[in-house]
Amino acid sequence: MLPYDHHKKIREDIPVGVYDVVADFAQSRGGNTATILPNESYLARRYGRTILLRANIMRDPNIFESTGSVFEAAAGPEQARELTPEGNFYRTLWHEVGHYLGVDRTKDNKDLDEALQENASALEEMKADLVSLFSAKALHQQGYYTDTQLRSVYAGGILRVLQNNKPRRDQPYNTMQLMQWNFFLENGLLTFENGRLRIHYDKYHDVVGKLLKKVLDVQYQGDKAASDKFIDQYTKWDDNVHGAIARNIRERQRYRFRVFKYAALGE
Repeated sequence: MLPYDHHKKIREDIPVGVYDVVADFAQSRGGNTATILPNESYLARRYGRTILLRANIMRDPNIFESTGSVFEAAAGPEQARELTPEGNFYRTLWHEVGHYLGVDRTKDNKDLDEALQENASALEEMKADLVSLFSAKALHQQGYYTDTQLRSVYAGGILRVLQNNKPRRDQPYNTMQLMQWNFFLENGLLTFENGRLRIHYDKYHDVVGKLLKKVLDVQYQGDKAASDKFIDQYTKWDDNVHGAIARNIRERQRYRFRVFKYAALGE
């Protein structure tokens, strides 16, 4: 159960497709790992959504080697060994499920996009991230995750928030990732030690739940000014901490961009 008082009932059978990409086009072309549609809230409430996971991108060894290198640059080789492609897969899957859960209308029955305007996307994506991590403990207790899988999901949650440059305010994904990073540092889930990040797994569930509760409340209240204040509070950038980790990451990144080619298109 989420840390939220205004519960709702959703469909129990959520359609999830796991597939290999043989070709994609236009804005879909790239390393996108998952898609959930439709985006329009009134259609989602009426018909639900479908989750599509791109397995051959999420499990590609070359892509994982690159992301694993980023994690090692930030957290060191010992903690980097806890990250696996499987952990990232499950973290992403439950991120998409997270979009079904929690707040979808404000307390005065407005759409979140209408009430929170440009902040709505960042808060919704952060909510989905946090639902994935918050639900991991219960899924582990039910036997859905092994101990190793749980640790990998948690490691993937930290990889998710790392930035190699200070985000702009108009970048919703990067903004909400920086917010999580700062909240985790503030509440002791992460510490900065000897130029690296250290993860304190014993604090993981409680800290994630604390932040998730805040996000759900901001969404439910639907107060644009309050959401601005919340975002401003957790998007600070300390060059001695964030900047140091970002430099470590940039030094390890071999490529800035990746071009995908498909045999089905004769490439």
